[in-house]
Amino acid sequence: MLVIDDRDSFTAQLRADAANWGLCIETVTDATSAKQTIAQTNPQAILFNLDVQAKRSLEATGLALLTELKSQFPAVPIVVITEHESLRARITASRLGVQKFLTQPIELAKVFEVIQQVLPKAQHLQKATAIAKVLLVDDDSVMLSTLSDLLHPWGLQVTSLQDPEQFWQTLCTTQPDLLIIDLEMPTLSGIDLCRIVRQDAQWSHLPILVVTAHTDAASIQQVFAAGADDFISKSLIQSELVPRVISRIDRSRLQTEIFKQPIKL
Repeated sequence: MLVIDDRDSFTAQLRADAANWGLCIETVTDATSAKQTIAQTNPQAILFNLDVQAKRSLEATGLALLTELKSQFPAVPIVVITEHESLRARITASRLGVQKFLTQPIELAKVFEVIQQVLPKAQHLQKATAIAKVLLVDDDSVMLSTLSDLLHPWGLQVTSLQDPEQFWQTLCTTQPDLLIIDLEMPTLSGIDLCRIVRQDAQWSHLPILVVTAHTDAASIQQVFAAGADDFISKSLIQSELVPRVISRIDRSRLQTEIFKQPIKL
């Protein structure tokens, strides 16, 4: 796991006791190093000192960094720790999806206990994406790159397709566990692709997630009527894509396992 904290004495204590809790800890002291390390190592969880790099505006810096981290790495569980109690900080952390909020002074053992509580969720996310394949279909190369960059750190095998005309051949070749398609594309729309997938016996249960810039009621109704399982507004891609994808893959695998179980009479 990754610890973002600039207090040498505290991080030294964490490293000294980490092995007793079965943990391997890496520490960084600033925002730049934190983002680089997360992107490179994909930690199972983060312990984040909300007071890191704080000077005059104690909360602003920490909360701004926390917001940035959750936006760029939404599926990584975060435990916040701070020496300064604040209702505003608690509310902001809660809205961002932070798993736990700790205030100091606090016993070191309690910190490790809380970390252990969030780790099963992190391990579950990694297990859910193990060997999972995702097919991306979008005529926009920039959007394809954005989606792929968000999914790759989670161990997903991503195939990107920019030409919808090659969809069926690519679908049969890659055998994906989940399909992500853009709603509006030339010649063949996301609605068209949803419908032909649902018409085929082999792919009728394939999870389909539609990415769209249109969130009006008519567009959403059209997406679900065509057979999509979920949709994401393009404005929320950074924060919502990974959790939605993992949830759909996990649910699909669970349904498959249940279907395989023999019926007891």
